Amino acid sequence: MQIRDVVYVYRLIGGERLAWHGRYHAHEAGEYEFHYFMEGQGAILINRSRYSINGNIIYYVKPREFHSILPKAVEKPISYYAVLFSPEPGNPVDNEVLDLLQQSWQTPNHSLPANTRDRFLLEDLYMLSRSKVPGAKKAAEYALISLLYRWSDGFTPTNVTAAVEQFKNEHVERALSYMTRHVREKLSSDDIANAMGLSEEYFIRLFRQNLGMSPFQYFTRLKIEAASAVLVDNHLTISDVATRFGFENPFHFTKVFKKCTGLSPRNYRKVFFEAGKPSDESMRNRSMC
Repeated sequence: MQIRDVVYVYRLIGGERLAWHGRYHAHEAGEYEFHYFMEGQGAILINRSRYSINGNIIYYVKPREFHSILPKAVEKPISYYAVLFSPEPGNPVDNEVLDLLQQSWQTPNHSLPANTRDRFLLEDLYMLSRSKVPGAKKAAEYALISLLYRWSDGFTPTNVTAAVEQFKNEHVERALSYMTRHVREKLSSDDIANAMGLSEEYFIRLFRQNLGMSPFQYFTRLKIEAASAVLVDNHLTISDVATRFGFENPFHFTKVFKKCTGLSPRNYRKVFFEAGKPSDESMRNRSMC
């Protein structure tokens, strides 16, 4: 499985970014793409059909299919990962994955339900695909194959509802939505639990059961995910970015950012502005935050 490109788009609204990422285009023969939408409202056009975007949904695009992304409203911008890939001809694993994917294209809405925790697997794939560390490219390809298998294996149009229900917990989904809306605020697990009307102990246990990490860890990663996009998309100072996302000070922000990404905010911005790829050092230093 060859990865052609991986992009992360944070809160797509308008301007030059929309002109590029939202353009109406098609990919070459043998090139497939999926969009993993995490938040926002809008639509994706695939050929002559229009499909709704409401977050936590995956849309596949086949070769030669024209498509574009249309945000609906400024107050609900779209954030997503897009991965462009090509199965290797004659590779039995790639052929099997492609056969599984064919089932999703038979559904009326051209989509699959997404598991909320997969956004961080996409983050890892995104970083690996840009790393110069030996073996990182192959690791990214294996990560992609694993995701495609999990998303498509056993998929049929009749079990879409069951798949959604498997990953859905009302309290957790409400908490995830709340965290996304308040990503720029400084909130504790207790603050979020109170907003959900739950005890902190029960909320943390419930959250771990569903997502495999604490609410604080997840909220922190949401902040870093959003901050990383802001760092490479404008010229705010490190201090301004830290303040924007509710960190105590630039030093605390830098410490947490480096723990999650392997790079300081300054080096992260420098790498993406100058080369577009993280360094070997970044992949060695990353750890769960």
